[in-house]
Amino acid sequence: MTSGSAPGAKPGRVSVIVVNFNGGAKLLKCLEALVATAGEAEIVVLDNASTDASAELPPALASRVRVIRNLVNAGYAGGLNRGAEASSGEILVFANMDIVPEPGWLAPLVSALQENPQLGAVNPLLLLMDGASVNAAGQRIHITGLGFNRGLGEPPASFGAQPFAVDGIHGACFAMKRSVYEQVGRLDETGFLYHEDVNLSWLLRLSGYALLCVPASRVSHDYFLSMHAEKFHQLERNRVAMLMAYLRPGTLLALSPALAFTELLAWGYALLRRHGFVGAKWRSYGWVIAHREQIRARRRLAAKLRRAGDFRLLAGFAWSYVWRQFGVLAREQGPGKRRPGAGVA
Repeated sequence: MTSGSAPGAKPGRVSVIVVNFNGGAKLLKCLEALVATAGEAEIVVLDNASTDASAELPPALASRVRVIRNLVNAGYAGGLNRGAEASSGEILVFANMDIVPEPGWLAPLVSALQENPQLGAVNPLLLLMDGASVNAAGQRIHITGLGFNRGLGEPPASFGAQPFAVDGIHGACFAMKRSVYEQVGRLDETGFLYHEDVNLSWLLRLSGYALLCVPASRVSHDYFLSMHAEKFHQLERNRVAMLMAYLRPGTLLALSPALAFTELLAWGYALLRRHGFVGAKWRSYGWVIAHREQIRARRRLAAKLRRAGDFRLLAGFAWSYVWRQFGVLAREQGPGKRRPGAGVA
């Protein structure tokens, strides 16, 4: 048995699935930490057709970690789905390749899911790599589908030790029961990259499930707030597609003033940033039209799963924006400081 065994993390019960694309040293650091802290949990790396040698693990890791190679890059949600298909755990932990868990991180997530059948998914407290400030204590989801890092930059101690409800889970690292994962139709792969966590959170809450952040579980994430044109394009197209799939037409009409204001904000941001952002926003509409059949399919899924009405659902989301995070992005100059770690479409 590996060191750092966690109660509840037994063979066949927990699978940790890491999606990799050209992860290099970040992937190795992630896997070394997982091997040291995940007890007997199954560890699966889904390699999304990397063009570097990151999927070639050193012997010490290869004996403990199973690598599955996609012939094509299926995106983050697609990679997680392929990894879940190949794993055996009753509890699935999904993770970016650039996270580093702390000792004892797994047991609190497993315990929370086992103790509360109404839980859809749980997040650890995600920290920035310096460990001194928070990346995300879950997500704050706006009624128009925007997702914000909850608590970005705050000290970890401000969130206490007890689990607390959140609007949405953050996709860098989260856990859910396989039974719930299968019930909601797995992760939506249509958008390829970005916003899949907001999409899943919205669908889980529509299905009547609660979402928690568990601060006793701590995971560092190599993150800083940045935007580039392709990310903006994918976030915007996936946001609009999600709203069209999960909200009823009457709700969209009632919400139209808020939706229009968010569109104005998005266009204003695109004009401010330039460097391809205007074209990225414009192309998002064409993508939504081209994927209308997939959106109809998600609408049928939502109708089948629905346990909460739209307005009850929206009442649990944020009705105000996190202006500080908008400000950080607005002050960023040029095409964007950070490119995506999972590849773009």
